[in-house]
Amino acid sequence: MCKELRIFAVSDSVGETAEKIAVASVLQFDIERNITRFSRVTKEDQVTQIINRATEENAIVIYTIVKPQLADFIEEKAGEKGVTVVNVMQPLFSAIQNKTGLNPTNIPGLTHQKDDEYFNRVKAIEYTIDHDDGINLETIHDANLIVLGLPRTSKSPLSMHLANLGMKVANFPITMDTEIPDEIMELKGKVPMVGLTIDLDTLLELRRERFRSFDLPEDIESLDDLVAEELDNAYRIYAKLKCLVIDVTLADIEEIASSITHKFNLPLRVTHYRF
Repeated sequence: MCKELRIFAVSDSVGETAEKIAVASVLQFDIERNITRFSRVTKEDQVTQIINRATEENAIVIYTIVKPQLADFIEEKAGEKGVTVVNVMQPLFSAIQNKTGLNPTNIPGLTHQKDDEYFNRVKAIEYTIDHDDGINLETIHDANLIVLGLPRTSKSPLSMHLANLGMKVANFPITMDTEIPDEIMELKGKVPMVGLTIDLDTLLELRRERFRSFDLPEDIESLDDLVAEELDNAYRIYAKLKCLVIDVTLADIEEIASSITHKFNLPLRVTHYRF
């Protein structure tokens, strides 16, 4: 029995239909779940890459490819590799054909429309932009997640990545003299909070580059002290807020986002590859 369920949602359009079906299905099973969406899949070599990866990762492939030739190719390659594949649209296609006597147009993308999920995602992105770098604290209580972090810890890119998954994220910068605003302190234990940290040497190198780029006078000893104080203050704040603390030194944005969604028991780990 596998300990993690991996599903590849494959589409010749944006892939939201396949992803939604995958989401609705995996939520019925009490197991760690990982969904990867592959969109704009229109060529056989792309299918071959996906099937090979599904073989390596022991993934189920579901697809909403409407072109019969490419759908047949998926079935063929999956059969050769022993990969489980499901054409999630074919049963309904067959039922409609039997009922109406008509054939499908086989035009990709007709199911992509501005539905509730789309608008919710747009709202999440707008909220996250409006609450970047500590602004608009008066509405921070509407956030699904608050991200705190030192400069150069990728607070904004991480927040936008999560916003694209439909989460309203506010991020707040930590410096040597930062005090926790009352607006955030009042949300302790009510809104999930994440504190980002980074290796001291890496942070020092990033800060030296920043000092050079702004043509500021460079004092290595005082810069070391400044960075050390910032780190100490960040850890004090994270402890006070009981944040989930994540070291971003070697992790990419998707890995960090996946850690956050898993820790706070969000239902999915979703990755998107567009050809």
